[in-house]
Amino acid sequence: MASVKAIIGSALGRFVFHDASVVGIRDVAPRFRRVDLEGPALQGIRWEAGDKVQVFLPETGMRTYTPLSWDAQKGATAFLIYLHGEAPGAVWGRTLQQGTRVQFFGPRRSVSLGDSSAPLLFFGDETSFGVAHALKQAHAQRDLTCVFEVTRRADCAEALREFGFEDSDVERSAGDAHLAEVHERLKGVLQARKEARLVLTGKAQSIQALRARLRSEGLPSPTQVKAYWSVGKTGLD
Repeated sequence: MASVKAIIGSALGRFVFHDASVVGIRDVAPRFRRVDLEGPALQGIRWEAGDKVQVFLPETGMRTYTPLSWDAQKGATAFLIYLHGEAPGAVWGRTLQQGTRVQFFGPRRSVSLGDSSAPLLFFGDETSFGVAHALKQAHAQRDLTCVFEVTRRADCAEALREFGFEDSDVERSAGDAHLAEVHERLKGVLQARKEARLVLTGKAQSIQALRARLRSEGLPSPTQVKAYWSVGKTGLD
C-alpha cells in the first residue's frame, strides 16, 4: 500500500517534479549501482557539487540523493545508489531499467564548501561515497582526506577504488568500537593540518560520537554536519 507521502507526491508530481529517463546502469561494486539519467527538464539547471535532489519513489515517497555530476547543457545527471538490504531506496534501485522514468525535485543546497582552498577532511559511510566523489571532482585543487565507516570492506572496495578512495575505509565492529580508529585518523589530520575543514556525514549516531570525542580533546568543530540516516529511522535527510 502506498504511503501518504507517496500519494501526495504522485498528485503534485506533474506540477513540481523534473522528469528524466534512465539511460545507463552500471554496478560498480556488489552493493553500489551507478544510474545515469537524461531529459530536457535537466537542461539549464544550476547545480553545485554537494547539492541534493529528492527522488519520488512511487510506493514510498521521497528519498534524497546527491548527484555525482550534472551536465546542464546536455540535461544529464548521475546517482550512486547504495543497494543495502530491503531499504526503500535499495529496492527501487534494483528495479531500475533502461528507459525507466524518474521524477525528482531539486537540486537544493546540502553540503557546500564555498571557495576556500583549505584542506578538506571528510567523514562518512556508504551513503556518503557519492557526495565525496562529487566534491573531489569539483575541488580538485584542494587536499582531500576521506575516512569512511563501512559494514563490509569487501562490498565497498571496487567503488572506493573507482573513485580514488582506496584504503580510506574502516570496517564497523560491535559496539561501535571501530570509531576509536576513525577518531584517531581524523585527529591525526586535524593536528597535522591546523587549517583543515572537517565535514561529518552519514550515520547520525556516529557523527554525534565523533563530535564528542573531538570536542573532548579540544580539536576543531566540524565546518559542516549532514546526517543521511539514523538507526530506527528511514528517509532521514
